[in-house]
Amino acid sequence: MPTSFNEQVWTLDPYAPPPEGTVLTVSLVTLTDENDDDEILGSSGDELNGEPISNSFPGDTVTVRLADGSEQTITGITFGMADGTAYFTPTDGSILTDATLVSTTFVLGQGGVSRDDLGPVCFTLGTQMTGADGSAVLIDDLKVGDQVMTTTNGYETVKTIRWIARRTIDRDELKSNHKLFPVRITAGALGEGLPHRDLVVSRQHRMLVRSKVAQRMFGQDEVLISAVRLCPLPGVYIDDAVESVTYVHLLFDDHEILIAEGCATESLFTGPAALHALEFEARQELFSIFPELKSRVHAPQPARIIPKGARQKQLINRHAMNDIPIQAGQPAA
Repeated sequence: MPTSFNEQVWTLDPYAPPPEGTVLTVSLVTLTDENDDDEILGSSGDELNGEPISNSFPGDTVTVRLADGSEQTITGITFGMADGTAYFTPTDGSILTDATLVSTTFVLGQGGVSRDDLGPVCFTLGTQMTGADGSAVLIDDLKVGDQVMTTTNGYETVKTIRWIARRTIDRDELKSNHKLFPVRITAGALGEGLPHRDLVVSRQHRMLVRSKVAQRMFGQDEVLISAVRLCPLPGVYIDDAVESVTYVHLLFDDHEILIAEGCATESLFTGPAALHALEFEARQELFSIFPELKSRVHAPQPARIIPKGARQKQLINRHAMNDIPIQAGQPAA
């Protein structure tokens, strides 16, 4: 069954860009995954605004000058249409704004993009984390240097927060970029009473799945799955009724598994997508604390394996069909 969703774009072709200094304006388009294989690919029947996508080039880049004078290079995919129009959308987690074109690069090889390559990764204000002593603490009250509980293979350890960032998105911005609406995981939706209260996170924030199904599929009891992938489960949905949302990033020396509202979930993962999704000032602050993140050879390791999009979907569908808890045996501190 086809799946449609909105995506942010600039209308340009990095292969044949307009002149430097051209103002790029953000617009929304509707992408349709016609065969529901979790990939948008040219010449496959997939559509943009109801028209077939003729070709697609992942790996193009667009460098722009932002309103504050800073420059940002965004990696993405370009979709070409039969009438010659081309649309560029990020695949590195960036959030587009109106900006001035500086330069572009392009690739010659065609390919597709997974829906998992889109969107920022973060908690929201009001989330209760498990603190170092096992008690609940509001994420609103956490500061750099505080310690919280993490979990690895069933063992709990205490880790120190190295960096925190917050960003509030108002209703107008949410409506102009629908992928910024959060996912709401209602109390008990993941099974075994988890989460304790509604847990609200960004679409691409990853939740831990611990189950025999994961073991059979991946050879690992625990894997990380994007929150938006949990929407087939009863009580998990994209909350487009919020008037505003404040997203919060928590960073540690390593990628960690934290406990939020009793559920195991990830800290900020400093891969390229997450870094590009940060606002310029936040990214510069982060680089001042962790200068190694600017290196092209920086290759952070995820706390658990992160399956590809189609496999994530298959895993969650199996849980949904068989009513299997997402975090079986998870210690809910």
